[in-house]
Amino acid sequence: MKTLSLDDQKTATDLMTFMLHKLDPAGTHLAANSVSEAMALLSDDIQILFLDIEMPGLNGIQFADKVRQEHKELNIIFVTGHPEYSYEAYGVRPSGFLAKPVAEKDIERELKELRYPISKAQPRLMVQCSPFAVFANDKPLGFKRQSTTELFAYLVYKKGAYCTNGEIIAALWGGDVQKQPYLRKLISDMRSGFRSVGAEDVILKKYGEICANINMFQITGDPQIIAEEFRWIE
Repeated sequence: MKTLSLDDQKTATDLMTFMLHKLDPAGTHLAANSVSEAMALLSDDIQILFLDIEMPGLNGIQFADKVRQEHKELNIIFVTGHPEYSYEAYGVRPSGFLAKPVAEKDIERELKELRYPISKAQPRLMVQCSPFAVFANDKPLGFKRQSTTELFAYLVYKKGAYCTNGEIIAALWGGDVQKQPYLRKLISDMRSGFRSVGAEDVILKKYGEICANINMFQITGDPQIIAEEFRWIE
């Protein structure tokens, strides 16, 4: 999702964008500390506006009323330390309210109850076979562990076929059964990596088997050459 936070206090917008990045790592979260700055950033693809009510000059309610005239389905969430403004703010049909100091769990609650729900767009995923690399929305997708990349490369090499844990251990570590706990950590890391970009369904898992859903990403190059890079076959 794409959000814009407006507050005349930079510490407030810094905290807001920090929490939004934690809740939605794949999203774009912008911040402004003045009405003029917000107007320059506001566009049709902004889906949520987090708006402080008390600001110098044009206050948050007045700004929301102005914005609403052109952005009819923009989710406006007021952020305030003064609940007495709530009644007046209802006139611009806000999506919700956050009380200062804002907590992450409160943002999460409001995101689940948006006046204008956001349809979840599938990320653009691309796999480059040589040298092997994974991209999400044209940006490199990394994992916490280097071996996780090799594990995913093997699943791409298998072209969507389910692989048993034993088969993977044989291919990557010469059949060393003591690698079973390590494999579980890599699978968890791989799924977390794709979940962070909203693509958790790339990895399909059933008891003792796992595969890559190759229908969810574009492949450039021949998957057969992946084995040469990782030396699975001599």
